[in-house]
Amino acid sequence: MNILVFIKQVADTEARIIVSSDHKALEIENKYAVNFFDEFAVEEAIKIKETHKDAEITVCTYGPARATEALKTTIAMGADRAFLIDSANTEADDPLVVSGYLAGFAAREKFDIILCGRQAIDDENASVGAMTAELLGIPHVSMVTKLDVIDGTGVRVQSEIEGARKISEVALPALFTTQKGLNEPRVPLITGVMKAMKTQIPVIDPASIDTPFGPATGGASKIKVLSYESPAQRPAVRIIEGQTPVEKAKNLVKSLKEEAKVL
Repeated sequence: MNILVFIKQVADTEARIIVSSDHKALEIENKYAVNFFDEFAVEEAIKIKETHKDAEITVCTYGPARATEALKTTIAMGADRAFLIDSANTEADDPLVVSGYLAGFAAREKFDIILCGRQAIDDENASVGAMTAELLGIPHVSMVTKLDVIDGTGVRVQSEIEGARKISEVALPALFTTQKGLNEPRVPLITGVMKAMKTQIPVIDPASIDTPFGPATGGASKIKVLSYESPAQRPAVRIIEGQTPVEKAKNLVKSLKEEAKVL
């Protein structure tokens, strides 16, 4: 069984991010990590391999050269091999373009199960997984919280839908997007870290990949970033004065009526 995991390297949640003076780019502190939801995909692939000893885990990302560090993290966790599709000279903001490269890679390598996070925490598109499955012409289930391989040809999954849970049986090959609750990603052991340090990550030229809609040459993206804007600052917190809860409640109502004018 061949398992493919798509990941993305994103800015660490503690990294300092500011909008450039011309509002055309983001200045991001050099702190990056594997996307939060993708960690569940990697962990689930490892759990499948622990049950099916013949399974092989391949991890792939479309991104800049620095993304090799994220790939090495997955090797340290337990993945068998990893590939970087270099985004240096191609479109990186259009999820359809990204999905085309990932689908082309998957079609070339032939996989039974494809896993990826439900969304990336930087752009929050939540569309690359579904688009990739559609381009490959295979079934997919999003927001999976439980996954069991029935046999070599099918998988039973539990996913979240609005106000309920859904259980599906899906024929392979198929793609599943993962989310919190599926598992608890492991912390790499020192032996895994040492293995990752020695691992050479092959870099793939996007031009060598046959995408489902043809070569994604310059200008293929249908998305153009016009500007970046910082979120509005939150107003300062105001403490309602009063000696007793009753006085505080009266002062709050008075402020809502006379100042905020919402009552």
